[in-house]
Amino acid sequence: MAAAQPLRIIQVGLGGWGRSWAAELTKRPDLVTTLAWVDVYPDMLVQLQAEVPVVDPARCFTSLAEALAAVDVDAVLVTTALPGHASVAIEALAAGKHVLVEKPIAATLDDARAMVDAAAAAGRTLMVSQNYRFYPAARAAAELIAAGTLGAVGAVSVAFRKYGTAAPAGTSAHYNLADPLLLDMSIHHFDLMRFVLGQEPVSVSCYAWNPEWSHFVDPASAVATVVFDGGAVADYQGSWASTGEPTLWAGEWVVECAGGTIAWTGRDNTTTDGDAVVVHPLDGEPYELELVPGDVFDRLGSVAEFRSAISEDREPMTSGRANLLTLELTLGAIESSRTGLQYRTTKGTA
Repeated sequence: MAAAQPLRIIQVGLGGWGRSWAAELTKRPDLVTTLAWVDVYPDMLVQLQAEVPVVDPARCFTSLAEALAAVDVDAVLVTTALPGHASVAIEALAAGKHVLVEKPIAATLDDARAMVDAAAAAGRTLMVSQNYRFYPAARAAAELIAAGTLGAVGAVSVAFRKYGTAAPAGTSAHYNLADPLLLDMSIHHFDLMRFVLGQEPVSVSCYAWNPEWSHFVDPASAVATVVFDGGAVADYQGSWASTGEPTLWAGEWVVECAGGTIAWTGRDNTTTDGDAVVVHPLDGEPYELELVPGDVFDRLGSVAEFRSAISEDREPMTSGRANLLTLELTLGAIESSRTGLQYRTTKGTA
């Protein structure tokens, strides 16, 4: 595949978020061309056709096997519900296709490792769309820390607040998600910790609960302490039922370093408008970094990285292999919240 060519894909999974993906991909035909759409529920395909007019009904299928037989593609985008991630990705990899999969990569570490093994056996790229990494504030903060501008990192504070419990109980599918905060949302913040700090987690202790006004079934709020192998210790507080001032989606960050602090935030819905990084040196005046958004960000940033990695024959930033510790940290936080015990990651026990 020549570097200048758009990536040809099949998209599998056209629920609400999958249809949002389908619409998003139409914005950059230079990066990607979707040749077929798959969902086991025909009604989802009908809704897709109504919402995304470029979709050809003749290219809509109820199985990946049918789509693979009908079109020649480079890759498969997996946007199914979480239980389908592993089976669809492994089927696509076995067919010789590269795979980009929504986060979380899988529901269990065993499934995630099976996906990584399948990609290695097929000699194909497996990447997880950790789209928050592709915003300018997160990248600038990561570069600042990697350069050692303020020295070693010590304490890190991350806060995420949204009031997502306004609809009456029982009226929102979001209320019924398994671990709606930790597994569906905090995984972004845990992945950003690894990315921005350039360190790997060795342990996590977590407490999760539902405020009495929450309409979620599983815990909508959590606090956690994450210890990293480079000496950083992060305290995390997140909530889908917060009555405090809402944060942006990436959360509010304060990173204490030997030479001062870095305060940053980002992802104002799906724009870069709110991205900001302010440096507070110990021996000088605070200053704000000038951020330059890239050509693409968010999910299109994931697609661009996926496409580049394939054309350059290299491992993408958030490859399946590299993403295993993000999933383990997330599942470890959930386990800790249920057992009351600290969870030590494979990095921490190696």
